[in-house]
Amino acid sequence: MGMWKLKRRDFLKGLGATGTGVMLSGNVWALNRLEPIDDTLATEYPYRDWEDLYRDEWSWDHIGHAAHCINCMGNCAWDVYVKDGIVIREEQIAKYPQIHTNIPDANPRGCQKGAIHSTAMYEADRLRYPLKRAGERGEGKWQRISWDQATEEVADKIIDIFVKHGPGKLKTHQGSGNQTMVRQSGPARFAALVGGIQLDGFTVVGDLLTGAHLAYGNPLESFSSDAWFDADYIMLGMINPNATRIPDAHYIWEAKYNGARIVSTSPDYNPSAIHTDLWVPIEQGSDPFLAMSFVNVIIEEKLFKPAFMKEQTDLPMLVRTDNGQLLREKDLVEGGSDEVFYHWDLNTNQAVKARGSMGDDTKTLELGDVDPALEGTFKVNGISVTTSFEYVKKEAAKFTPEKTREQTGIHPDIVRQEARLLAKSKKAIIMLGYVTSSYSNCLYTCWGYALTLALTGHGGRTGGLDTSWVVWNHPRWWELAGFEGKKSARLEAGGLGEFLRGGMMEGARKHYDNKKLKKRVGFDLDDMEEMMNESMEKGWMPYYGEIKGMISIADNTFRRNKMSKKYREEHLRQAEELYVNINVRMDSTAEWADYVLPAASHYEAWDIRTQGYHRFANVFTRSVEPVGESKPDWEIMALLTRKIQERAIARGVGPIQDGDVTRDLHTIHDDFTRQGTLNTDYDVLKHIIEDSPEFGGVTIEEAAEKGFIVMNEHAGLNQPLEADRGYDPFTAQTDGKKPYETLTGRITFYCDHPWFVKLKSTVPTARLYAGPEASNYPLKFYSPHSRWAIHSNWRSNKYLLRLQRGEPNIYINPQLAEKKGIKDGDTVRLFNGNGDFFAQAKFYPSIPVDSIMMEHGWEPHQYIHRRNMNVSHAVFLQPLELAGGWGHLNFIYAKWNANQHIHETSYDIELAKAEDITDPRAV
Repeated sequence: MGMWKLKRRDFLKGLGATGTGVMLSGNVWALNRLEPIDDTLATEYPYRDWEDLYRDEWSWDHIGHAAHCINCMGNCAWDVYVKDGIVIREEQIAKYPQIHTNIPDANPRGCQKGAIHSTAMYEADRLRYPLKRAGERGEGKWQRISWDQATEEVADKIIDIFVKHGPGKLKTHQGSGNQTMVRQSGPARFAALVGGIQLDGFTVVGDLLTGAHLAYGNPLESFSSDAWFDADYIMLGMINPNATRIPDAHYIWEAKYNGARIVSTSPDYNPSAIHTDLWVPIEQGSDPFLAMSFVNVIIEEKLFKPAFMKEQTDLPMLVRTDNGQLLREKDLVEGGSDEVFYHWDLNTNQAVKARGSMGDDTKTLELGDVDPALEGTFKVNGISVTTSFEYVKKEAAKFTPEKTREQTGIHPDIVRQEARLLAKSKKAIIMLGYVTSSYSNCLYTCWGYALTLALTGHGGRTGGLDTSWVVWNHPRWWELAGFEGKKSARLEAGGLGEFLRGGMMEGARKHYDNKKLKKRVGFDLDDMEEMMNESMEKGWMPYYGEIKGMISIADNTFRRNKMSKKYREEHLRQAEELYVNINVRMDSTAEWADYVLPAASHYEAWDIRTQGYHRFANVFTRSVEPVGESKPDWEIMALLTRKIQERAIARGVGPIQDGDVTRDLHTIHDDFTRQGTLNTDYDVLKHIIEDSPEFGGVTIEEAAEKGFIVMNEHAGLNQPLEADRGYDPFTAQTDGKKPYETLTGRITFYCDHPWFVKLKSTVPTARLYAGPEASNYPLKFYSPHSRWAIHSNWRSNKYLLRLQRGEPNIYINPQLAEKKGIKDGDTVRLFNGNGDFFAQAKFYPSIPVDSIMMEHGWEPHQYIHRRNMNVSHAVFLQPLELAGGWGHLNFIYAKWNANQHIHETSYDIELAKAEDITDPRAV
């Protein structure tokens, strides 16, 4: 800095002495020393030392590769430029091959969050050394300790918990910050070895599209983004891809240039809606009513496709008219199966078994000579039956566009217009983002749109439901993370575990009026609690009760959970004996830990990641050594297991029985590292890349040189990933006639589970979400993803903050603001029965007058009094998402269990008082 000041001073002195002469000479270029050079390629280019500043900025020692994958759907390959052991910048690799001349290429892929990671990784909140709490929890007093001390003390406390309480009392949850294969494998493998509690990563944050599982038996089988390009109808149902799917959104607009119709249904005129052919300003949370009005029009105008319905769906399945139950083999044959079902064959005029169900040995959807009836009433062995389609028709008749306008606010002519256009399209896609599952009626939204698409023959190559995720086939990764299936973690239903362990019922009862809630959503909190308990008692949904210790990995749980103060207090009370946080930065969760262990960031470890929107596996090449004493997650867990093994042997703590499994702490490190063969992140990456079929035998050196791998056909889990076309979901079913992973083997639109009967939901229907009408607070509230962060990551970055208002803000319609006496930029208070928070008001004319919007992810320390919006968010569960014991409706990690819904809460708003903002007692 001193040298720079000296040069600058000398420069100014010289300018003062020579300035007059320069002007008199007429050489005005000398004022800024940028005299043009006619031939820049000449051998006699003049040396000008000031240019060295520019040249030095664009020089480097070497280039590495990485991506930026903290719960980001992008997964984009970047070059990482390193000089003197420091990352100086990053650039998109932009070398992905074009898979077909008729499909636009994927380049360049990237966003502003990725472009600033070289600064974020060196910011003040970066963790550099192991820390031990030196004061009360959350007081902010820390002692720097060695890795040896940290791992030994943590190891002893884990052994103490095992000895005192037995296995099963240690929560070892890792959050969505760990989405690369090596980084995720370490903590997951550790959890499998100790039997730790690992919550469903989708439902803890409320991201599971449960209605898609109900329909298809797999909510994670979707489209790659290049498969959007050949669609001719795309509806953006609850998604704003221009803001939250930046690297992939171009395929939507390229489809539009290619002739596709793009429609957006969103409450606000968002950055994606402005580019569509039609913006439909739907009332918040009324999406199931729009879906069912589409169904109504399609059925009434006979726009449906019988051939697809008969083969691919359960709409021809026979249902008893006496009790509303599906006709099963056990109804007709002594000792018959309750998972074999029937069609009425129009060719033979008799009931025939439907092939492909869970109980049938013939695993195909081929109809052969059978022509199933879709309509009519029949007699089978004296039992009166009809088809499930008849029940669907009856329910859909309730939802005419004229009637649903009351809920959706959409004119009937628009509904009919879009239903007709969707029905006649060759390939129609309805895209649903993760906002969908933030509502208690998520199940109905997905189910209704799945029915809309199935009725019109849109499945496989002709379209379907886009659920924002494709699970690729990665056998070596899964083996590592699950310890080869020999032992397992305690996988737990996510929303259920968070709700119960976090004491969230208290907030629900404060916020919701039971009578109003039941009228809105079909059940009240007492019903929900009763069904929740029944689900656990019957073993449908696993919940492992109170904990004694907690290891949190890459999960900002104390920020993101609703009723966050209560949630934090309950967890810290239960985990009194141990709370360890493994993290890259000191976030709102790490600051409450007993021990904080610093993890390597994206540019500091060997790793690989894929994401369902594209076929490219991006490679992380450890461009620089980890900052400070931070370490890759795999190495951290290897150190910890080594110390547990040493201390268990030294203390004489032998094998501990855990049900049918033995937890042998004497061999835990040997088991973790596969007898010393997988010691480092590089070892693990080499094994995953070179031994897994989807990577085609490429070596780690070849992958590291290129920065990415193009996956082959083995990457497809449901069907092969074709080399020259986008990935369409369920072509194995539509083309190959493979049964769906459902009870009937078909897309499911009839569910006779007792709970679905109880809540009058045996077929797709519509329900409202809770909202203001279920409480005493008048304003709707919703919280989409931010353009300027991935949840709370990069939320405080200085460059991204300059692109917005730099502090937590809410979006408010100017008409509501005028009514409340609020001006743009004012500090406002939002409040309900559970608490309040403060934010800056930002005028947003396209939002409904009765709504407040706030992009989520702000850290509590960025709010006044450190009170973030989650402190006052009330939560309840959708009990139908807890149903089990019915075909594919059982706890399945990342497929079926209850979401933590975040958009049910409502608020009131007022101009903040000066004393409320400054009162230190309010902290």
